[in-house]
Amino acid sequence: MSQVEYSYKEFTFTLEQVKWALANLSTLKNGEWPREPTGSGYQDWAFKSKGTKTEASFVKPALIAAEIEIRLENAGQDGAMCKMEYVYGEDEGSIARHWHIDTYTVVRRIDRALSYCCGWRRKKVYEQRRR
Repeated sequence: MSQVEYSYKEFTFTLEQVKWALANLSTLKNGEWPREPTGSGYQDWAFKSKGTKTEASFVKPALIAAEIEIRLENAGQDGAMCKMEYVYGEDEGSIARHWHIDTYTVVRRIDRALSYCCGWRRKKVYEQRRR
């Protein structure tokens, strides 16, 4: 996965942004926006501005984390498999052994869960489509 940074303003739940958020989920849940990996010291908070703040700085990262977790929870077992791979770093083979299914099915179900997590609006129903 590439070391790309996203600001809150540009976060629209694209596939790459969802993968990035999953990789940084614990940091976002703690209310912190992940720091730039280059070590330049620059951090684009995107919600820092002059004047009065209307909310605490931890709110927006926590909102992103909560939305991702709600979408994964709505995806059921597929969401759990997705979390195992992208948050906990498990490979597809070990996930397949854990769930007692073949690797192809794991990859397909993780892709389906990722697709469900993408998009600015939350989908109403997670459909279990057979292909």
